[in-house]
Amino acid sequence: MTRILTRAAVVAAALVLGATTLGCGVIASVGETVDNLAAVADLTTKLTKSAELTFTARYDLVDGSGSATVTQQPPNAAYAGKDGTFILTVDAVLMCTGTTKVTCERAANSTGGQVPAEYMTAVAGGGFVSAPMAITLIGAASIVPGVKIDESSRTIAGLAGTCLHATGVSSPDQAGEGNVDLKELTVCVADNGVLTEFSGVGTDDSRVGVELTGYSATVAATAFAPPAGAKIVDVAAISA
Repeated sequence: MTRILTRAAVVAAALVLGATTLGCGVIASVGETVDNLAAVADLTTKLTKSAELTFTARYDLVDGSGSATVTQQPPNAAYAGKDGTFILTVDAVLMCTGTTKVTCERAANSTGGQVPAEYMTAVAGGGFVSAPMAITLIGAASIVPGVKIDESSRTIAGLAGTCLHATGVSSPDQAGEGNVDLKELTVCVADNGVLTEFSGVGTDDSRVGVELTGYSATVAATAFAPPAGAKIVDVAAISA
């Protein structure tokens, strides 16, 4: 994924700084990029609004490695997966791990309300993709020349929404020997702004992402508290 984002940034700089000197082929690509950006902007606006919602969302990881639950009641949030739970409140962040004996590292909240991706993947697995990560990836893909983005409507876990499917993002040759890029990806967002699917296919045909399997506009009273009986260890910073 890092290679895709780097390549997209380079392409964006080339379009802004050198489009007038790069010939007709690049000018045509600029037009296609503008169309892609318009489609992505609408979806991104909707997805960004989900930060204001209260909900509990359950996801399956598309690589088959497990499931994850995202619980949100601004400014609080919690991410629970097969390897633990990450909790964010106004005052603190907690990383809880263990099954029979749960230990939670607790630190002052210095995230500014933005949950670092490494904390989410630490509890849910490397295949987990959050709403902010989905925005970043579809945005980066939209400015890669030659990428085609198709729009469709889908209902997932009872939520109607819009999907964008991007193809031609990368290829095995572009990725290079021993590297894996995303060659295509799908992002679906419900009309209320909740991420209902992110599915990415790598240049090696591996898959990453999530699909919504359950949704509620409520949260449990204990959603943002450590598990009962957990040992709390105060630390200067959480280790992901």
